[in-house]
Amino acid sequence: MRIPNAYEKSVFQSRREAFLNRLEPNGIAILPSAPRVYRNLDIPYPYRQDNNFYYLTGLEHPDTIAVMDAASSRKRFILFLPRQKPRDDLYEGKLLDRQEAREAFGADEVLYTDQFPTRIMRIVKKDRPIYYTFGIHPPLDQRIYRLFVHRRSGGLWPILDPAPIIAEMRLIKTEADFRMGFQQALDITITAVNQTLPTIRPGLFEYQIQATLEYHFRRQGSPRTGFSSIVASGPNSCILHYTQNRRQLQQGEVLLLDCGAEFGYYTADVTRTVPISGRFNPQQLRIYNIVLQAHQTAIRQIRPGVTRKQVDNTLNDFLADALLELGLIRRKKDYKHYTIHGYMHWLGLDVHDVGGYTRNGKPIAFQPGMVLTIEPGVYIREDVLERLKKAGNTPADLEKIAPRVREFLHIGIRVEDDLIVTRDGCRVLTEGIPREAEEIEALMQS
Repeated sequence: MRIPNAYEKSVFQSRREAFLNRLEPNGIAILPSAPRVYRNLDIPYPYRQDNNFYYLTGLEHPDTIAVMDAASSRKRFILFLPRQKPRDDLYEGKLLDRQEAREAFGADEVLYTDQFPTRIMRIVKKDRPIYYTFGIHPPLDQRIYRLFVHRRSGGLWPILDPAPIIAEMRLIKTEADFRMGFQQALDITITAVNQTLPTIRPGLFEYQIQATLEYHFRRQGSPRTGFSSIVASGPNSCILHYTQNRRQLQQGEVLLLDCGAEFGYYTADVTRTVPISGRFNPQQLRIYNIVLQAHQTAIRQIRPGVTRKQVDNTLNDFLADALLELGLIRRKKDYKHYTIHGYMHWLGLDVHDVGGYTRNGKPIAFQPGMVLTIEPGVYIREDVLERLKKAGNTPADLEKIAPRVREFLHIGIRVEDDLIVTRDGCRVLTEGIPREAEEIEALMQS
């Protein structure tokens, strides 16, 4: 067990207090850590804590339990840690002892996990609402069921999911979020992408570009990627979550690079699409500039009070007109067969971060402190004519569209940046990576 490099005890204490204030007055929250997952026999995968558990505790060790009691005037925080066996000390290093953990993580009490059943039954009285998320730690799920569901006579303890409460808290980022890792994740990603793009050339393999990119992540201190890096060339650029990264780069194609370094559990998420040969050909450039204009249109529109749906409507209209002008569609509503995915998502501890886009059936308006991506894309896939046919296009329309599809085939373009909503608009957090076609060409030839 270690204390994270960017750990600030007071920040986690403030988060726990805000969380407990949102529970019912006599509620008690039981948060499980993520379990250890084994790759084979006794060799585990590198451990990563559950985001909600980390957000409220800062603790990265597996097989731990956090209990937070809203009923107490002091709002107690109790940690349950696994007992360390001699073999664990030899193979994994020494854990913090109970007193060290109490001081480091601001707990009121630190016990061992084998003491959990007895201790929790002394805390939880009849009809106290329990906040617990099932599905994170199956062995603890079974124990919670035995303690509070199976053993209860005359009804059930009310068990509520705390995840929506924490999601609402995580939706607004503060200066502390950026101090404790978000800014480093962004800076590392910017530097790594700028250092990787000039290495791209025909003949290399996608996995070699991935290796270069992730080398620059790790060299700067990122322990892992925020998600599987997408390095997609030629026809693969039209596969949204392509991660095999095995194809050889060919002259005259585009390469779509979608990536993000993680630091302090926060992740960046950026996409750049570049010409493998160093310069966009006319067809690639035309699609690229359409996507870039959509990207810039969205950034200009985002500000407090605007909703995601409003931005989506603007981009749908813009891209539909552009695709009509290109001759890739004959009906405006068919734009969706080329755009395929959503244009934005929340960003934070998860690449597709928690927090809804609607509340009580109504779209949530942007507020200062929300961090999101903007990522319009256009993809000319081999199956698009079949999709247009199924959508009701006539043979005559398809005959007119087909030559244009062949002209732009296998061009998949996405431009993605991260931004934060401010009091009077928004600020792009990944501004340091070139976006204009001429800037990208200049960087690749530098």
